[in-house]
Amino acid sequence: MKIKPIKVSVLNQYIKKYLMSNSILNNLRVEGEISNIRISKTGYTYFSLCDEVSCINCVAFFADNISKDGDKIIAEGELSVYEAKGSYQLVIRNIERVGFGKILADLEMMKERLKAEGMFDRHRDIPTYPSRIGIITSKTGAALKDILKTFEGVKAAIEIIIYNTLVQGEKSKESIIDGLKFFNNENNKPDVILISRGGGSFEDLNVFNDLKVAEEVYKSEIPVVTGIGHETDRTLTDYVADIYCHTPTAAAERIIRGYKDIEEKLEGYAYALRQNTLNNLSMKEASLNSSKFILKSCLPVENIYRLVNETEGYKNIIKIRTEKELEGLSFQLKLLKEKLIGYDYSKKLKEGFALVSDNSGNIIRKSEQIEIKDILNIRFMDFIIQAETINIKEVE
Repeated sequence: MKIKPIKVSVLNQYIKKYLMSNSILNNLRVEGEISNIRISKTGYTYFSLCDEVSCINCVAFFADNISKDGDKIIAEGELSVYEAKGSYQLVIRNIERVGFGKILADLEMMKERLKAEGMFDRHRDIPTYPSRIGIITSKTGAALKDILKTFEGVKAAIEIIIYNTLVQGEKSKESIIDGLKFFNNENNKPDVILISRGGGSFEDLNVFNDLKVAEEVYKSEIPVVTGIGHETDRTLTDYVADIYCHTPTAAAERIIRGYKDIEEKLEGYAYALRQNTLNNLSMKEASLNSSKFILKSCLPVENIYRLVNETEGYKNIIKIRTEKELEGLSFQLKLLKEKLIGYDYSKKLKEGFALVSDNSGNIIRKSEQIEIKDILNIRFMDFIIQAETINIKEVE
């Protein structure tokens, strides 16, 4: 015989009554550290009480304006169930302060240690126009949607590679480190690496305070940009990164800032060209109208028709010359745009060309720059060849 089903609310009510009937759970003293403390509009205080391995949700039906994140306390209260969500929580009656918590104290000590070792001082520049961007984040997170939407806002052929990783939980540390190693592999190197996740609690973001994650970021040969959490969050990973941004969207904006700047300049040039042309046409039209009035007022009638025809001719000449000038300016603008695109030598590499330089990084343009037995670096799109100069011949 099947058991008769009950409603979820009935189950939660039963569990709550069961907990309330337990004398031990009704008179608890729990020690831990405060995390994510906040006071609601109703004046209630909500926070998590944590130790090194676990946390519990707490609520105090009074405003605690003294406690702060990182405080170590002994909370007196009872275990209860929040029926609406079916989650259990500690209802606090009294808070006994013990001191500053070990979790945040250890984090501060780690921060000072890394700072003293100089790991916070490296701030490498990222390319102005990156063509290949590596992203380390969760493919299912809201942060990735915001990042991709920002990248789609620029008219550029950007290759985006996403390394799907866990961003919280026990296995997230290894997952993030694997992502950094993946992008630092010779075959996968992007121009810049973006590490990102959306906002969350201190516990959710705590993987980015892990020492091994921070050290792997510092070891990266590729510049690293971080956009983790909200504006108030900053982790050890943010401190060791080359560029730290408050949010994922801000980090994406920082990476493509060069493209945005050039688009704004081109739009400014086009606007100025249109305005100057319209102003010139208005001035010419005003001059023509003035001349027509003078002709009508001062010249004999028999000359008016002749002068009208001449005026129309001048008007057509002005129009033709203005159009030619506009075409010339438009052509120059296109040339400038092509030159900007031409500066991106990676496109030439994709076409099969190569870039030759000496061991000092100087690009070889003349035969006087090299001698027999010099070592040359020949850069192709996806690889570099080192060659020794055997002979030098002038090309006729």
